[in-house]
Amino acid sequence: MMEKTILEIPTELLEAAKITPQEAKRELAIRLYQLHKLNEKQAAELAGDPKSIESLVWTRGHAEHFDLDNFLSWASHDIKTPLNSILGFSKVVLKGIDGPINETQHNDLTTVFTAGQRMLALIGYLVEIARLNNGQTQVTREETDLAEILVEAANRWKTQNPAKPLMLETNLTNPRFNVDRAQMRQIISHLLTFASLRVTEGTVSLSASDTNAELKIRAQSFGKKSADKFEMDSAMLDFIITSLVKLHGGQMADPQEMADGWLLTVTLPR
Repeated sequence: MMEKTILEIPTELLEAAKITPQEAKRELAIRLYQLHKLNEKQAAELAGDPKSIESLVWTRGHAEHFDLDNFLSWASHDIKTPLNSILGFSKVVLKGIDGPINETQHNDLTTVFTAGQRMLALIGYLVEIARLNNGQTQVTREETDLAEILVEAANRWKTQNPAKPLMLETNLTNPRFNVDRAQMRQIISHLLTFASLRVTEGTVSLSASDTNAELKIRAQSFGKKSADKFEMDSAMLDFIITSLVKLHGGQMADPQEMADGWLLTVTLPR
């Protein structure tokens, strides 16, 4: 007979997550199965619902139609792991931890590292799109200080993109809005990335203003344009931002390509 372990989860946590104990068990089972910590039979037993695990299992019956959105949603960890290893070891060598390298080797590894970072970002976008398509992205609203969120998101983006100066301007008379904090950070980060895609030398600005009814966020880039139009990146970011904004009941205006960059505008109801 299999021994059992009792896992106690405070009711307050389940209520905050808006899930039932059974849903929590199922989510845990799915995640452990995706991480290859449990086999199909073990995960089905934990979930208490074999069908929730069966839908994740690859069989020849899927050969007629491969559900790419579903695959990307549950396989994202395995997809990203090899690339994270490449980036991690490239960084180790670039820092000279494994010994000195010459200038040519440094330049080549820098190219590898930069390309790997972009590929990891693209995979991340694909996973976000898959989850949006599957309806797995839910909004958890709470009263939030948008000025605080803007500063946090802007500072994090500046840390991740030190070569692109960022100017932040907030003009909020009442910064309290009911939004999903994590998704707002995501929206702001994606807006800045989208705006800066084609600017090789220049700056990016982020501004926000409000009325009694709505919040308006603008991201704009100024500078020398790259020959690469980054059409794939732009298309994915446009879809993700628009979808997240719609989940909040807002809208994103059509991106405007300017002579020296991009202008992006998002409007959210209070």
